[in-house]
Amino acid sequence: MTKIELTRFRIKKGKELRAQEWMDFLNKHHQDTVATMAGERMYIETVFKEESSDGYTYFYWYSMQGEGGNAVEDSDSYIDQKHLEYWDECIDTAYRPVDMKVMEKLVAPKINSIIDAD
Repeated sequence: MTKIELTRFRIKKGKELRAQEWMDFLNKHHQDTVATMAGERMYIETVFKEESSDGYTYFYWYSMQGEGGNAVEDSDSYIDQKHLEYWDECIDTAYRPVDMKVMEKLVAPKINSIIDAD
């Protein structure tokens, strides 16, 4: 079964530029970043940024992931290790992440057949 998630995380005050550096790092190393997804059984991962009226920056993480994938924390990849380093530095753990509830899932049959075949 495919797990679909959308979660809102708050960036620590004063870490907004570092958080942007994090996203720039992942984009600069796009091919290596995408290569880590197979072991995680991650099909889609997208990050959105909100600069909120409350003075905080938020990242929204959207993902579609299959069952039985490896945890990013168990990876030896330099991408994943750097990703976790940025995460620890930038994500505000005093803020409880907001998990959005899936209300409807629409996936084109062609895409769904690829996911189901995995």
